[in-house]
Amino acid sequence: MPIVEFWIALSTTVLLITGFGICLILDKRRSVWVDRRFPGTGRTCVLYGDYKATGRTEHRMYTTQRLYRQFKAKKWCIGGAVMYLTPCVIPTDPYLIEYMLSDECIKLGGRITSSGATFASRWNTFEDEHFESLINVVTEESAQITEILRTSNSPVDVKAIMELFVARALTRCIFGKRYSEDCHQLPITEKLANQPSGTVWEVFSTAFPNARFTHVLRKALNHFQEYPLILEELISSITTTPTTDANFLKYMKHVEQHASTTDRMAFEDTKTLMLELVQHVFYVASGTTIACLFEMGHNLEIQNNLHKVLKRSGDSMVDLLDKVIGETLRKYPPIDEISFVTGANHRLPSGELMVPSNTKVIIPIFALHHDAEFYPDPNRFDPERPVLRSRKETLLYQPLGGVPFPIGSNLALMIVRVGLGKILKECTVRLTSATPSTLKISPNQPIPYPSGRVELLISNAS
Repeated sequence: MPIVEFWIALSTTVLLITGFGICLILDKRRSVWVDRRFPGTGRTCVLYGDYKATGRTEHRMYTTQRLYRQFKAKKWCIGGAVMYLTPCVIPTDPYLIEYMLSDECIKLGGRITSSGATFASRWNTFEDEHFESLINVVTEESAQITEILRTSNSPVDVKAIMELFVARALTRCIFGKRYSEDCHQLPITEKLANQPSGTVWEVFSTAFPNARFTHVLRKALNHFQEYPLILEELISSITTTPTTDANFLKYMKHVEQHASTTDRMAFEDTKTLMLELVQHVFYVASGTTIACLFEMGHNLEIQNNLHKVLKRSGDSMVDLLDKVIGETLRKYPPIDEISFVTGANHRLPSGELMVPSNTKVIIPIFALHHDAEFYPDPNRFDPERPVLRSRKETLLYQPLGGVPFPIGSNLALMIVRVGLGKILKECTVRLTSATPSTLKISPNQPIPYPSGRVELLISNAS
């Protein structure tokens, strides 16, 4: 009995000490900027930090925007916050943002694995070699969806229609198969929303951004979620009849057959990266087309001018269309932030503050795009803004994040340009009594995306 009591007492002591240590660590994390006398939000909420509302009542970009505005109102060039358990900083000064994005600021490697780099290289090669085939597919699908809209005499959920259009183009370009015509409910919409996420993923993926760790964590979470099955369910929802289109799946099989043993990719890695490609193209393309048509309904003068230009040119690649899409991307950037982790201590150019190593830096793209200092009356849809007319790159306009752009961005923008060019040339977009006044963004999507029904009346142009 004394031995049993000894082990019980020892176990209890160890648990108490461990629990006390964890409490000290958590308390230290939430007061990190107070202890460093760094301008910030002060002592934050345990576990969630300053991002308690994220994923519950608002998208993360709104939380970051609120912090950005708070820091800027205090005339801070940079401010410290805590994202879950992770200390982070949000710069507000353009010159400081430029410094943080430059090579002078040492950054950790990020989340791009060797498999990810190989996959991206193969995708870029496929896009270059089969550009004409891809644009032919998108043109054909845009003509079909436009015909559906032209013959419609009643209001439609433009979100469902655009998702169908993008799904059709995407499945042909990537899988070489047609999306099932008798599918009334779009599985891709719901299935692609599933992520290996939740509080566990958010906390650990931000606290430990190392590529190898997050890769292992994702695999572990996959065992408890249906994430690995999404691609199989997506493929099963398309017809088995192959098309003659060039497609990425066929290209990948060909490359793998002729690759050396060292250059081959693991099947699970390929499946995960393929799904990420599908997700990015789908959400960027459909989200941007939905937002653009929504804005056209609210801005009839711009829509009428664009319609006239498209009718005259007969080509979707016109300057005004590019500016309309550019302004849509400003108001609704698919990539709401650029983030990285510092690889060393960095004393800022002012010399007064130092950002410590292993700190998450957030460049708030959405907040910058809605800053009245850079974009007067930021909520107004204005395709003639100087930044959209300029051919020079600016750090204040980064709707797709930094270079290199996320994989699939070129295909997504091709779908947007060709699809909108065809629809806005042949159709008119009008509001209905059920059309929302603003687009509500889903709080739990990794890519900002409209939620709920977006009703518009789209009919044949007179």
